[in-house]
Amino acid sequence: MKQLILSLFIAGALGCSVPSAMAENVVRWATDADIPTLDPDAYASTKALTFQNHIYESLVQRDNDLKIVPWLATSWKQIDDTTLRFTLRQGVKFHNGDELTADDVVASIARVTDPASGIRANASTIKDAVAVDKYTVDVHLVKKTGIAINELTGVMIMDKKWLSEHNALKPTDISQGTEGYATNNTNGTGPFMLESRQRDTQMVLVRNPHWWNTTTGGNIDRIIFKPIASDATRLSGLLAGEYDLVTSVPLQDIQRLQSNPAVVMQVSPSLRVDYLTLNMRDTLNASNSKPGNPLKDIRVRQALYMAINRDAITQKVMRGLTKPTNNYLAPDIPGYDASAGVEMKYDPTKAKALLAEAGYPDGFNLKFDCPEGTYINAAQWCQAVQSYWSKIGVKAALNVHPASVYDPIIVNGRTDVGVLGWANLPIMDPYSVAVQLLHTSDGKNLGTFNIPRYSNPASDALIDASVGELDNAKRIAMLSKAVGMANKDLPYLPMHFEPTVWAMSKKLTLKQTPDNVQRLWYGTVSQ
Repeated sequence: MKQLILSLFIAGALGCSVPSAMAENVVRWATDADIPTLDPDAYASTKALTFQNHIYESLVQRDNDLKIVPWLATSWKQIDDTTLRFTLRQGVKFHNGDELTADDVVASIARVTDPASGIRANASTIKDAVAVDKYTVDVHLVKKTGIAINELTGVMIMDKKWLSEHNALKPTDISQGTEGYATNNTNGTGPFMLESRQRDTQMVLVRNPHWWNTTTGGNIDRIIFKPIASDATRLSGLLAGEYDLVTSVPLQDIQRLQSNPAVVMQVSPSLRVDYLTLNMRDTLNASNSKPGNPLKDIRVRQALYMAINRDAITQKVMRGLTKPTNNYLAPDIPGYDASAGVEMKYDPTKAKALLAEAGYPDGFNLKFDCPEGTYINAAQWCQAVQSYWSKIGVKAALNVHPASVYDPIIVNGRTDVGVLGWANLPIMDPYSVAVQLLHTSDGKNLGTFNIPRYSNPASDALIDASVGELDNAKRIAMLSKAVGMANKDLPYLPMHFEPTVWAMSKKLTLKQTPDNVQRLWYGTVSQ
């Protein structure tokens, strides 16, 4: 102790600072909204899964180049048509010190495939798992399929003992308003551990000193995550040096930030397509004098689409950082077919004529709900859509909500028009949009996010058949055709590709990828 005090005294007398090795490498991360749950099986959200991936890990995972690599499993092999055998990495510890074993994998598979799981559709081909021995586990599939490994990248492995102790073996589902111990508490195997959580205020992660993976090259010791709703406050904090990473950047501020030498801007296309969802149930939520649902008529859906000046929206609201799309898939997703899209050029005169042809010369009323903070500038472009539709006689009553209010509205069909963005994550495959958005809903694993309640038997048949096709080229071709068929029916109106925009301090080095996932365990901080 005397020697330490003397050393510090001498350092101070010489005007020296304490060596930088003693300083923590801290990243202060600001975004526009909180992560609503830390339960990895509760909520199908890219933002939520991105944060949870710093705490929890999967058997196989995407690396910094988006390649699927062994992670908690060191290898796997196909035992038969419906069985994958995984060999687990030995010596892996959960944050509380429990050892990872096959029993944890079995419990985690049971949890994600539970009907109450909020991400059940992300593991639609997975049936269950059985422990072979302490470090070997068989994952059983619903049927022969070539997509299971992709789906397993999104299945986080949890500690069975910890779940049992806290009555959390059953998952929660945020869309149904359920919470549990895992909503606010964590125990993963990942690179960071949860130190504290103050909802809607701050979360702190600290480096896991016993993390098994010592080869990633990252040096971040602490992550301070702050949800800040105000764009001005978020950006002023960045410019003042209070934040190192801002992942919700207003598009109108990009040019100003790019000219600031203290800020590094990363702007690139993402995998996400933003859509308008159309209610195709038998009745509308909005009141109308005429019975029935006009949105079930393809002419009405076409009229609504061509009434929107998407070029103007992408230039003005989206600041020219993206472009309109007619497709349900982004170009970087396998199976993208530019010719599958429905090209509807802006033509309000023709749109009004189509409405009259369909029996609605004076238009009709719609309930229109839009999220704030979930998709880039969605509130603004929803207002633009509302204005365009008013010019053809369609009166859309627009309400803008925070995500916590909006999600139950859209998931439970309590609106006629909503907004949905889809990046086909975590599997990065057309099966995601096909099985979750376009397949007829069965109330279980199929059509989980089929908000319109669209149904096309021919498209369904192709999607179903693709599951058992092991020839990847043939499987992708089947899904591409299925998505294209649905695309022509317009149950969703594709608007534009969403840009990926990050603003960082110069001391942070972090690779931006098209999936818009921040992998801070690869990030480095310079002092």
